Amino acid sequence: MGVLFGLWNVIQLILNMIQILIFASVIASWLDADPRNRFVQMIHTITEPIYRMVKPITRHIPGPIDWAPFLILLIIVFLERTGGYYFGRPGF
Repeated sequence: MGVLFGLWNVIQLILNMIQILIFASVIASWLDADPRNRFVQMIHTITEPIYRMVKPITRHIPGPIDWAPFLILLIIVFLERTGGYYFGRPGF
């Protein structure tokens, strides 16, 4: 059980880092950040492939908002809650 719990902690850390990058991506898009900035390029390089996985689903939602970050965040929260339950540590 210790190895699985340790593995779950690593997975949670990765999911939390992805969440932070998604929030940074959304804020950068709101602030119209300079696309030549290295930090903005790094965020875009990491988050865009993640968004591409759900873009076929979210492109059919009408409106001016890109729903891909929101859907990815919902998936991450679902994984954290269900994974925590599966590995014996329920999410809160």
